Amino acid sequence: MQSKQALVLLIDDVREIVEELLTFMELHGIPAVGVSDLDEAIAALEGNPAIRVLACDVRLGRESGLTIVSRIRNHTVLCQRPFNYMFITGDPLLQDPTLQMPDHMVLTKPVQPQILIDVLRDMLGELENSTQQGDG
Repeated sequence: MQSKQALVLLIDDVREIVEELLTFMELHGIPAVGVSDLDEAIAALEGNPAIRVLACDVRLGRESGLTIVSRIRNHTVLCQRPFNYMFITGDPLLQDPTLQMPDHMVLTKPVQPQILIDVLRDMLGELENSTQQGDG
């Protein structure tokens, strides 16, 4: 996985889940990095300019994973990059009208690993297509 630049950032506060999902993504040819909180997520995004998809657990200890959107939006550099967002939750996700959310995907736990891989591939393909259209 180190030979390829990460395209996916996985954010979950349970280290074992991060390790398991990173291994699964690697086996399916999806280069990814994983972190356990939003501060680490911002640092990972700053250090990995190829990341295009964020897969984030909604409950990160005392933080809401949804706030990654506003943290990116308020960042002087990261706000310029296009991202697709996937949020993973064990609870029904109610929209908070105060959060201005971009288009995003929500997967409900327990997530079947193959569905996760399929959704990630779709999201990576969407961004690739929109980038190519912008170049042309």
